[in-house]
Amino acid sequence: MKFYKSMDGYTITEMLIAIVIGTLLITASAATYIAQNRSYTTQESITEVNTQSKIAHDLISNDIKTAGFGIPDDMNADPINGITSVITPLDSSFNADAITIVGGFRRIGTLWPAGGSPGMACPDSIPMGTTQVSIILSGTVGANTLDRSYLSFDGVDYAQVASCTMSGDNCSSGTITLDRPLTATYPLIDSNGGTNCDTGRPVYLVEDVTYCIDNNSTLRRIRRNADAGTCNAIDTSDNEAIAENIEDLQFAYALDTDSDGMVDGAFINDGNIPDPDLIRSVRVSVLARADRSDSGYAGQGIPPATIENRDHIQTNDDFRRRWWQKIVTIRNRWGL
Repeated sequence: MKFYKSMDGYTITEMLIAIVIGTLLITASAATYIAQNRSYTTQESITEVNTQSKIAHDLISNDIKTAGFGIPDDMNADPINGITSVITPLDSSFNADAITIVGGFRRIGTLWPAGGSPGMACPDSIPMGTTQVSIILSGTVGANTLDRSYLSFDGVDYAQVASCTMSGDNCSSGTITLDRPLTATYPLIDSNGGTNCDTGRPVYLVEDVTYCIDNNSTLRRIRRNADAGTCNAIDTSDNEAIAENIEDLQFAYALDTDSDGMVDGAFINDGNIPDPDLIRSVRVSVLARADRSDSGYAGQGIPPATIENRDHIQTNDDFRRRWWQKIVTIRNRWGL
């Protein structure tokens, strides 16, 4: 018995059915991919705006919290780059606010006797009344004789650099002459119990730091000599972009008018502050916007109607937003 295979191919009807089914499967797969990709992109944008704006908000809050650390007793007599108040507000009812804060925010190195360094034969201390010292840097930023001449030693003494040997943009580790004698004695430490010093006393650079928003909606942290009104810096300033797509930055201030360490009255958000030295607490608000629109959020991107004394246009766009707000108490005022 012989068996014969059919030599017939697919019919046109069968081919059309197969093409239709294949097309439907490809379309469904493409639609699923597009939806998942859109969802991923949206979630990535939301995560980015939440994380970036939260970090920026915390950075501002932490600097405000430590404002006044290491400053001179009277900033009117010893201004920092021309600034005479620990907190300098700049209020605007039409645009974002700005703030300038003064304090010893970063440690630049350690204090040693003039010409000294780690491993030297260990004297008991750097005595009170000393006017010549050495600073061993812990990084690349040190003091100079211009806008970085303001120093705090261990948070106890304040002095300015009167003269030093420059190495590039910094005072070298050689002798630095201060404009006033140290008012405290600074013990030197040999942590290994021997005769050679290995631990100096911490040195902080006292600076003015300005937070503001530039014309590109970028929140900036400018160290030294910022123009807060235009959010610009000079060539020797450290100008950092810390967050993008920031739509608003607002501050309100609570005062202690009788210097008892307690807030008197409500927060002031219109810039009508009689004396910035009376500021005890600051309410910080940051409004951030996602960098990508979200079609699934159409018409729901409504900013807060008002933050402090600034009104916002109700855009009803497709952008997600995040608003952070916190009240920060200044720790280094009135001995608190």
